[in-house]
Amino acid sequence: MFNKTTQLQRTILGVTAVLAGLFMMYLAPTMGMKTLKIALENVMERLIPFDPDFYPAVPILGATYGVWLVLLWLGGAFSLVLAKKVYDGEDWARGTILGIFAIPSVAGMTMFIPWMVLVVSDYSTGPVAGILPPPENLPAPPVLPVMIFGLIFYFTTLLADGDTIKNKILKLVPYTAIGVVAGMVFMNGQHGVRYFIFIPEYLDFTSSFHPLGNFYTNLDHYDALALVKTSQAQIDAGQITKTTEAIYDANTLTLLLGGFMNYLSSALMIISIPFLALKKKIGYYLVLGTALATALIGLDGYIVRHSFEWLVGGFMSFALFIIFQLPIFKPFYLKPEDI
Repeated sequence: MFNKTTQLQRTILGVTAVLAGLFMMYLAPTMGMKTLKIALENVMERLIPFDPDFYPAVPILGATYGVWLVLLWLGGAFSLVLAKKVYDGEDWARGTILGIFAIPSVAGMTMFIPWMVLVVSDYSTGPVAGILPPPENLPAPPVLPVMIFGLIFYFTTLLADGDTIKNKILKLVPYTAIGVVAGMVFMNGQHGVRYFIFIPEYLDFTSSFHPLGNFYTNLDHYDALALVKTSQAQIDAGQITKTTEAIYDANTLTLLLGGFMNYLSSALMIISIPFLALKKKIGYYLVLGTALATALIGLDGYIVRHSFEWLVGGFMSFALFIIFQLPIFKPFYLKPEDI
């Protein structure tokens, strides 16, 4: 996929690898941690006391931000280690750091969205009473530069060679689409896990050995969609309907797959990028498999939960599935004999 590079282009690539490595280790994790702390403060103080379905955001954000911050630091270290090989013109090293630079690009996006959902969004006029409006004079999200610089590193590594302008424009399509869809799939995964682990009467049924306190059985006793609009006051007043006998609810499986399967699919999409850059068939089939799986679970999420964002994510995954099968793009990630 990579063409021959000039001395100047190899210098640019090498310097980019060094700068990206330092940024990913010493700046990006701090930006992510600051964003996490502000988001958690808002969800714990402004949202959870009134709307209990926000409480899963606390463990989810803690876990996912934590994973991203570890990956940023580790990816930065690998970028520094590989910088000399990139400067030497080694395609395998360039393909590897292209995948590494997808980490801050996607991480920045997925850490930025919770800021918009939990800090900026105004739920004071929503179906659950008592929620305060967002704070005034909010600063820009600290994590935004992670996404911006991640994209700069990513596209510099992708395009800094002797390929034609036409080919550079064409290769932008699949290599941009996979990053955007990976981010969207991850965010839909957040939604799925959030409602999968949501225990409506958490304060009363904390034991996972109780049907109402277990992730796999609790939704069979409730109206899963009505829970989204249930306030803490209604729960405290006993105004939440439970069934005596379990009635199978499709939401449990949809949320499990739309949560954890989407997480895994997003990771596999990122992992596929170095293989695509080196024209390894495994990368191509990783994209097709994850795109199909996430497209279908997005449709399922819309049917079962009436979730428009999952429908949008499903269509985006389906678009990625189609893009990677178009003959015009295949030369950028498959060898001629594999097309």
